[in-house]
Amino acid sequence: MTEQQQKRNVLVVEDDHDTNEMISDILSRAGYAPLAAFNGETGVKIAKTEKPDLILLDLMLPDIDGLEVCRQLAGNENTRSIPIIVLTCKKELSTKLSSFVAGAKRFLTKPFDDKELLNEISRTLRQKNMQAHDGSNFIEPRD
Repeated sequence: MTEQQQKRNVLVVEDDHDTNEMISDILSRAGYAPLAAFNGETGVKIAKTEKPDLILLDLMLPDIDGLEVCRQLAGNENTRSIPIIVLTCKKELSTKLSSFVAGAKRFLTKPFDDKELLNEISRTLRQKNMQAHDGSNFIEPRD
C-alpha cells in the first residue's frame, strides 16, 4: 500500500449491501478510502460533491440504470474526468460496448477476483495520471 493509494477515494455504486460492503472491505485493505452509494441517484450526488478518484458502478440499480448514471457523469463538466469501472453480472458484448459508449473506462464481470479488481483500479488510476500529466488519450494495454 502506497501513500498515494491512501489518499484515493473510490466510490462504490452497488445496491446489494453485502456486495457493496465486500468491495469496500477489499478497497480498505488495499489502502483506498471507499465511499458507498446504494442507488444511482445517490451515486451521482456523491460523485458531484466528493469528486472521487474513481467510481465502481453496477449496471442494475433500483432507480437510475447504471448506464444512465455513467452518461450523466460523463456528460457533466465536473465529473467527466472521473474514470468509471463497470462491475456487472451481465456478460453480453452489447452490454460491454454500451458501457464504453456511455463513458466507462473498464468493464469487469461478477464474480471477480479481488486481485483482478485491484489491478483494474490501479491500471485505471495510472492511465488517469498519465493523461493528466501529458494530456494524452493513451490506453494502457492489458498485462
